[in-house]
Amino acid sequence: MTMQMPLAAAQARIAPSGPVVLGLGAHTVVVDHGDGGPTPLELMTGALAACSAMTARTHLARDGDIGDLDVLVTLDAGPPTLFYRRVLLPWRLSTTDVHRLADALERTELTMLLRPSFQIRTAVEHAGDVLN
Repeated sequence: MTMQMPLAAAQARIAPSGPVVLGLGAHTVVVDHGDGGPTPLELMTGALAACSAMTARTHLARDGDIGDLDVLVTLDAGPPTLFYRRVLLPWRLSTTDVHRLADALERTELTMLLRPSFQIRTAVEHAGDVLN
């Protein structure tokens, strides 16, 4: 078997009682099913939200649209199991720009890794109005 360079790595350490201490490069995150930290599912939704926010920022900055934005991701049990990703913009985009942004979000590494197992729906919104 040939080993390849990993895209990412994590190390989980757990004592007989207590939360999991997750090592992510130089960072440490406490993971718990109680109040000690985020749950594994919260980490997964958080990873998709963070990836989507970074992609949206990069994409919008290329067009000169720089400003704060929020990305909210929920994981709904279904069936089918569904990630619902909402990009909340404080300004309105043209229909063409909204479709270009949504297309960029569909091509993120994390979206493409999750897509074979999960449905992912994306909505780009401004002031409560869905723009796509």
